[in-house]
Amino acid sequence: MFIECARSNGRQPYLRVAEGYSITENGVRKSKKRIVKNIGPLSKFDDGLPNYVERLKKSFKEGKPLIPELQDLADGNPTKELVTITINRNSNYSCELKLRNIGYFLLDSIYDALGIYDVLNLHKSRSKLDIDLNGLAKLLVFGRTLEPASKFKTFENRDKYMFKVCNSGDVNDIYQALTHLDLRSGSIQKRMNLKIKQAIGRNTEVCFYDVTNFFFEISDNDEDEIGADGEAIRKGLRKKGVSKEKRNTPIVQMGLFIDDCGLPISYQLFPGNNTDTTTLRPAMKKTIGNMDFGKVIIVADGGLNSGQNIAHILDGGNGYIVSKSTKKSDKSTKKWILDENGYSWNKEASFKVKSKIRERKIKAEDGTYRTITEKLVCFWSRKHYNRERHENAKFIEYLESVIAFPDKLKDKEKKIEKFLKKQQVDNSTGEFVNTSTHLSLDIEKIQEYIDLMGYYTIMTSEIDKSDQEIIDKYHGLSRIEDSFRITKSDLEGRPIFVRTPEHINAHFLTCFISLTMIRLIQHKILLYQSKDPKGSGGWESGLSAERIQAALREWQCDILPGDYCRISHVNYDLKLILDSLGIDADLRLPSYSQMQQFKYTCDNAQVV
Repeated sequence: MFIECARSNGRQPYLRVAEGYSITENGVRKSKKRIVKNIGPLSKFDDGLPNYVERLKKSFKEGKPLIPELQDLADGNPTKELVTITINRNSNYSCELKLRNIGYFLLDSIYDALGIYDVLNLHKSRSKLDIDLNGLAKLLVFGRTLEPASKFKTFENRDKYMFKVCNSGDVNDIYQALTHLDLRSGSIQKRMNLKIKQAIGRNTEVCFYDVTNFFFEISDNDEDEIGADGEAIRKGLRKKGVSKEKRNTPIVQMGLFIDDCGLPISYQLFPGNNTDTTTLRPAMKKTIGNMDFGKVIIVADGGLNSGQNIAHILDGGNGYIVSKSTKKSDKSTKKWILDENGYSWNKEASFKVKSKIRERKIKAEDGTYRTITEKLVCFWSRKHYNRERHENAKFIEYLESVIAFPDKLKDKEKKIEKFLKKQQVDNSTGEFVNTSTHLSLDIEKIQEYIDLMGYYTIMTSEIDKSDQEIIDKYHGLSRIEDSFRITKSDLEGRPIFVRTPEHINAHFLTCFISLTMIRLIQHKILLYQSKDPKGSGGWESGLSAERIQAALREWQCDILPGDYCRISHVNYDLKLILDSLGIDADLRLPSYSQMQQFKYTCDNAQVV
């Protein structure tokens, strides 16, 4: 065995003990190396005198190490260890596999690095709680990340981890923990943001914001809480609204902010009957408005586009990039869009773009009107055009058939109403005058509808940025859509098995923490792969959330007689995760104490 002074991913040097061994593969003998023990950072032991590492190596080789942490390995300086495991078939030991998860080692490290432990530990002390608040919170977060299930099932699975995560033995404690997680939700989000800023930085030149909703398997809305004066003290959270899944059941709205690297910043819940437009201002006030980002550019889709939102963004010293429906634009804007003058085409003639600076009036939060200056960017894409034509193919075919056979208007679709002309026809008979409405197609509107296919318009306060830069920033909204997909599908944010507003918010807090953990692992993989010239360099690089979940969930350990441990295979995905975090997982039938040491190694990995 020998001492190494290693350095990983630019971190400070650390000491470890390694040993060499050889294996034969396909008749060829190869030399290998495995780590016997991780000692710790060099700065912890360096005595300040010259050549400390060389002196430490020499003392270890002579069997008289300078530090006591090496004494157990220096005695006799064994180079090989023969392990014999004896199983008494008549003993109480079961030969069946009893696997325990060790993938959570990495999640535990991230949890503590994000500062969540400190926030909840302080809250527990001040509130004089007698429950293991951090243990229960970890149980909820680890369960949501590795094996999403109900709160009850998650608590039942608490013994499926290598080392105890939670010291609570009462399932009711988990619901008490949800109440306190709700109380500290804002503080936790703020602390997580601070830790991420300090460790890896926040790219907040642009902040993406979008809204989605989650349905509940109930039929009635939550009642509003009414005060003595008859006014609503607190609105019910689960309300019927415009569901993304087209369901007619109560929903909850979630607004989410992420940064330009795809890392979550904050979330906020709203009653289900709130429109998307009304969520942005309160979300900004309660979350990123208190996080000291300086100027940020809010990127959002057309559903967030309102004068009050624009005014609020500008009043805070921030900027915006928001889309605007071409088909809902005024006549002069539509005319400008369809005018070929001013467009710049790419070489393949598959894309064109133009822009102009304009002034327009908006209505602010206080009801006053103001004039703002902004850039309007319009672009046409053949890819978008073909997709829109395909999506509307049946409707266009129906319109063409109605033009040929007007009697088909009797069976008109609701979608066709905006293309109809309504004329009053005089059906006079005798003394009375009866009128009826005659329906006909507005051919000009239909042609305009078809002509505008493939066009997109974006409004922005950033008039000095190039058209392409504005378009690229706007397209980054796909990142937040992917975050919603992960939350709903991979983390199974729905169905939701709790009903009170406090517990619902706590449920989504655990989803938010899990999402952040996955994104941080993806970010580390990206940094690791970027050293490879063959890496793609995009933020999406690395592993999908589903593959990260599977790799960590399937990394397990079985304890054998004599307190030896058998570890499951480290597959490609898991090795990539470990390599990106600088963790050497060459574990060959480790003892229980060596597994504890490995847990310590993971705890000190610089994930955040």
